[in-house]
Amino acid sequence: LSYTEMKVQIARVQIRDGGRFDDAVDSLKLRANQHNLKFVGASPLYKEIEALTGKPAKRMEIFSFCDGLTAQQMIAADPLMIAFMPCRIALVEDAQGTRWVISMMMDEAMIVALPVATRNNAQRIMAAMKDMMLAASNGDL
Repeated sequence: LSYTEMKVQIARVQIRDGGRFDDAVDSLKLRANQHNLKFVGASPLYKEIEALTGKPAKRMEIFSFCDGLTAQQMIAADPLMIAFMPCRIALVEDAQGTRWVISMMMDEAMIVALPVATRNNAQRIMAAMKDMMLAASNGDL
């Protein structure tokens, strides 16, 4: 087992006051579609917690998106890039009831190290992720 240090950033934005969680989910998926990112899955963690405890849980879900051709390019350039795939954006409600959109983002230095065509696609995906997060936070349907 070997380890490689990689710098990552965690981006988060608060869902606007009065914004519905379901509107944030719909906005996230719609904006992903506009950026040609395929929705490839959801993990509704709160449902698992409720099933295990028998008690209501704060809502938390992880949504996965992918651009298969960009993923292929990135893995060809560096197999460790698979750690960032698929792209994941979480919607969570904290203990105080504040709702957040959160995602792990690649550090720009990692992106710049990629071959030019791959770099351009990776930058496009990172920009799309940021746009998706903002759309979700605002409930932009």
